[in-house]
Amino acid sequence: MKVEVLLFASLRDAVGRTIAVEVSEPATVTSLRHALEAAHPVLARFGTRAKLAINETWAKETDSIAPGDTVALLPPVAGG
Repeated sequence: MKVEVLLFASLRDAVGRTIAVEVSEPATVTSLRHALEAAHPVLARFGTRAKLAINETWAKETDSIAPGDTVALLPPVAGG
């Protein structure tokens, strides 16, 4: 399954606004992370600190991704 991912802030600066990767079904957040890191190794430095949202809702690593879902990856943010 092809998953298109929207990237924000420093992730967008490193890789671009959107990227698409192939993920085996059933796709999960974890399998998507592995596919993203394989396609763009620079993303690996963020690990699970980069938060993923599916259809504008924060996702857990075990959440499923369905065809047509809107997926976004956001870098960690510092609080203060």
